[in-house]
Amino acid sequence: MAVTSIYVAHAHPSEKDLATIVMVPLDDRPANVYFPEQVGKTAGMKIVTPPKSIIGSYTQPGDVKKVRKWLLDQATQADGFIISVSMTAYGGLIASRTGVLPLEEALEGVQVIRKLKELYPDKPVYVYDTIQRLAVTAISDEYEQYYEQVREWAILYDQVVNLGMEEYREELEALEEAIPGHVLDDYLQARARNHEVNKYLIDLVSQQYIDFLILAQDDAAQYGLHRAEREKLVKKIDELGVEQRATIFPGADEVDVVLVSRFVNTFFETKPKIYTAYSGVHGKEWIAPFEDTTFDENVFKHIVAAGGEMKDSREKADILLMLNTPSQSTDEREQDIDCMVDTIKEWLDDGKKVAIADVAYVNKADEALIAALTEEVDISQIFAYSGWNTAGNALGITVGHAGARHSFISQTSGFGVPMYKQTAKAHYEFLLHRFTKDHSYKNIVHPAANRYIEQLGASQWELGEHYDAVNDFVQEKMEQETVKWFSHFKNKSIFLGSRGNKRFYGTIDNLDSVHVKLPWPRIFEAELEPRLEIN
Repeated sequence: MAVTSIYVAHAHPSEKDLATIVMVPLDDRPANVYFPEQVGKTAGMKIVTPPKSIIGSYTQPGDVKKVRKWLLDQATQADGFIISVSMTAYGGLIASRTGVLPLEEALEGVQVIRKLKELYPDKPVYVYDTIQRLAVTAISDEYEQYYEQVREWAILYDQVVNLGMEEYREELEALEEAIPGHVLDDYLQARARNHEVNKYLIDLVSQQYIDFLILAQDDAAQYGLHRAEREKLVKKIDELGVEQRATIFPGADEVDVVLVSRFVNTFFETKPKIYTAYSGVHGKEWIAPFEDTTFDENVFKHIVAAGGEMKDSREKADILLMLNTPSQSTDEREQDIDCMVDTIKEWLDDGKKVAIADVAYVNKADEALIAALTEEVDISQIFAYSGWNTAGNALGITVGHAGARHSFISQTSGFGVPMYKQTAKAHYEFLLHRFTKDHSYKNIVHPAANRYIEQLGASQWELGEHYDAVNDFVQEKMEQETVKWFSHFKNKSIFLGSRGNKRFYGTIDNLDSVHVKLPWPRIFEAELEPRLEIN
């Protein structure tokens, strides 16, 4: 196939949507649908996703043939594409972790990318897949046991067999006896197949069918079966000379948001300059839980993938990114948080765009940080925030949101007031969502829901007949928490955008509605969609 130039979109005459991204998500969870949709809206982009009826839910895989047909049918309206191979090949992330589908059929799910690029060579095609995580999916109490066992086995196998650490052999053999053979066989079949698919995707980058590829390392560790796979993939990227268009980093659920930011910055021909600071341990000295590289490397790769670049001084930067990492010791934690909040206040007072990636804890906000921020900082001034799930997830959501929004509001050629209002509305809705979801849900409502589930005698991994009762419980609590968080936004004057030397401002008036729902019959994640009124 002929080499094509990088496509740069131009604004449509109508300001309802500046561009349309057709996106095939990883699965139907909020992080992979609502998050990128909302981030796209903050920059005037329309994100079109498949009907939920064809992308499956939880352990029910999506209909891959219908998804691929939908993608081709929607292509004429697209200005660009974001495609999860986990969905087009297997039917979603969970389905990709089972070895049922043969390699030949999985590769059929990739051919739609070739066809798409042949039909629309000037439209950017961004693709991502995952390097399989160490553990199996905890879809039941039984599999929760295998989750830990398989994860530990994969780590030990790498240490003993690949790296010769014989002191762990006895422990490895004991685990091999404990784990049912069919569980390990299925796990290894999936790993081998997925690795071949990832290698093929790198070939497609080299052949110009993919404009940018992310291979996201799902939950991992310093050692494990993924390590050798990653090294082979990195070597192939280097050998083919596509390191500017293919990248590998720890993460998964944040990638849709990262690629939305990349598209937005390509569209507006911008490259946000980002300065980073650490509240605790420096990223070069820390490997985050469930990750396999030092955090500073992950930060750099996420920023570049999102269409930005790192700067070594605040003066050169458009966005100041505070990374809330763990402290060197518990004795230093209070002082580190005080210094971090003082720094954030200083940056805000200087009129800077301040983003916060809250990565100190897995899958929840740092309660001490939240307490200090809400007491000392105008939360509505924070440019982007996330503390959701792994460090890579939180990082990518923060960087993607900040990168996309900055790109839009830095435009001075001018849009109409309706466009400014609708993008600001999406921006503050997402910011309100992030604080409520990552702090209130994970630190307050989720533990309370767990206690309620225990009283019902149900399982947090499969609510079954108790779904409605637990869903009602979560709805009530989260609506209350959202109203509390909205008090930090109500009646705040906000910057909307500029046209030449004219700057436009608005006011956050009302919290019109709050949608809350458990998307899957478990409580790990919840849909939260607040709707604001901006005047």
